[in-house]
Amino acid sequence: MRIFLDIDGVMVHANPYKKVDMEEDGFYKFNANATDVINSIDDLEIILSTSHRFRFDIQEWENIFQRRNIKFKKISIMNLKLDSKFSRREEIEKWINDNKIDPDDLIIIDDDKSLNGLPDNLKRRLILTDPYIGLNNATLRNLQLRNR
Repeated sequence: MRIFLDIDGVMVHANPYKKVDMEEDGFYKFNANATDVINSIDDLEIILSTSHRFRFDIQEWENIFQRRNIKFKKISIMNLKLDSKFSRREEIEKWINDNKIDPDDLIIIDDDKSLNGLPDNLKRRLILTDPYIGLNNATLRNLQLRNR
């Protein structure tokens, strides 16, 4: 299963009034609930759609996810240049179309409300998180229903 994965508001909270914990490697400590949700997905291919995606190369991203005990088959970066004229919705939609990805083989996990504008075939694959909480057990149940 391919997962378009955001970090802020998904793997860590995006509450401006709370500090985000850091790991020794200088990147965020992932929320335990978010880690459990991600690890519940079999045969996982992570496609980083986060604005942090160009902060590290692929090898370092692999190391970051391994150090946080995320189980995955592959990590890649949605390598469209970060551009303020494109919304996250436009970036993801373009990436899916350009790479001819079957919508039934993906899930988009993000807190960006622009993704509500995705076409129906992609929107039904969207799990929109509460940015102040991130992934949690309710999200896990929603994800399990979509994977049936």
